Amino acid sequence: MTDPDPAWDPWTDQDYLRESQYKTDVNLSARQSVYAYQQPRIDLARATLSLAALGGAEVVADVGCGNGRYLAELARRGHAGPVLGADMSPGMLLAARSGAPRASLMVADAMALPVRDAATGLTLAMHMLYHVPDADRAVRELRRITRPGGQVIVGLNGTDHLRELRALITKALASLGRPPVRPREQLSLDAGEQLLRSQFTSVTRHDFEGQLRVPDAEPIAAYVRSRVPDAGPLVPAVLGALPA
Repeated sequence: MTDPDPAWDPWTDQDYLRESQYKTDVNLSARQSVYAYQQPRIDLARATLSLAALGGAEVVADVGCGNGRYLAELARRGHAGPVLGADMSPGMLLAARSGAPRASLMVADAMALPVRDAATGLTLAMHMLYHVPDADRAVRELRRITRPGGQVIVGLNGTDHLRELRALITKALASLGRPPVRPREQLSLDAGEQLLRSQFTSVTRHDFEGQLRVPDAEPIAAYVRSRVPDAGPLVPAVLGALPA
């Protein structure tokens, strides 16, 4: 096996993301499942849409909708307005369909959305801007498609997000003589806040904090397999480094 170029960034390589990492929702679902062990338990889709305080008739666009957790929450709430899910991966849209049967879904590039100006009352961009090669351009698109007085909600991770687990992966890679995987947070919460303040006149930050207490090794193994290309022997190396 040939290790990837250490300069390669899998988290912004659009071909890799579309054709491998997010060809289906298996990898994303593995990472999402870890949060079942979060304390206190936070349902991020419910908490986020509660912040939006929707009336029910707004046009909502979920950019980078992935497997549709936010689209499904809108459906659960009985949102009556038009709902659009956009993602660069057809496989992710296929996964999103089952939870959001009424939503319109389309393959789209977040940096050049095929949506008219001022079309939406709420635009979501949840945990996806760190996958975009030009986040500034994508934020301008979020602003463009949102009507004056509407809302844009962006989700990002703090710099300490899953710090201990990322450290274990880095240590295990080093023990195998493999280069470190570049961090997923190419755009952190702090940097994202500054970017949004450069584009919007009013920005409110909400921090959701918790800890993961995972009772057994399998969710960790699934997370490692989902995150690192060719995980192979990496999984036992990570699990062997877990504290007793």
